[in-house]
Amino acid sequence: MHMKFRIDYYLENWKMGFHLVFRTDHFGVNNDLWQKNKSLFGKSILKSILTFWTNYKMMKIRAFSGFIPLNDAIRLFPGYAKKHGYKTIK
Repeated sequence: MHMKFRIDYYLENWKMGFHLVFRTDHFGVNNDLWQKNKSLFGKSILKSILTFWTNYKMMKIRAFSGFIPLNDAIRLFPGYAKKHGYKTIK
């Protein structure tokens, strides 16, 4: 059940995920192909490659900080939710 949700979510929001993991300046911001305004999270390509794992972990933290609904965050990252005691909202 969670796997289908995760795949569907990632396919729908792949541009935003790419933006958050690789810290692009314009691509993927607000899940668009290109944004005119520069992102606050943007970094140089070298820095973003060197900090890839940290960027991925920050993406999980942002998900649980209210950037997406909590129930969606729990379904996307069930291990993180269990480790930190997050429960679904009914």
